[in-house]
Amino acid sequence: AGTTWTQVAILLFSFGFSNFIHALCFFHTLRFCPGGATSAGVMKGLQAVVVFVFSSIVYCGRLGGSEMCFSIPKFISLLVVVGGVVLFGRETGLKPNSREGRIGYEPMSEGKQSFSTGNEISTGAINV
Repeated sequence: AGTTWTQVAILLFSFGFSNFIHALCFFHTLRFCPGGATSAGVMKGLQAVVVFVFSSIVYCGRLGGSEMCFSIPKFISLLVVVGGVVLFGRETGLKPNSREGRIGYEPMSEGKQSFSTGNEISTGAINV
């Protein structure tokens, strides 16, 4: 295809670097955004909406068939996702991020890394 090894290396490095940045942002979201994994999922939904709109603007009538154009089902999906993002953002902003509201969870202290599987054997006396 006429691609040089230098171009291949640049493309491979760029792809790897963009994946690294993507993973870094994802784990930053998990750690610091209220809602953690839920926030990451909501942002993925918002990303899908942006892809719908962008692909329609760039590719509709230029490349591919009618599947590239914005349609009624895509518009309904856009409304559902944007509505969910707005509701999630509103509710997340209203709830305090306090430890008291996290029933059943203990905070992990810095430096302490003990893991429990729940299957530990008691060393106490057994009454038979």
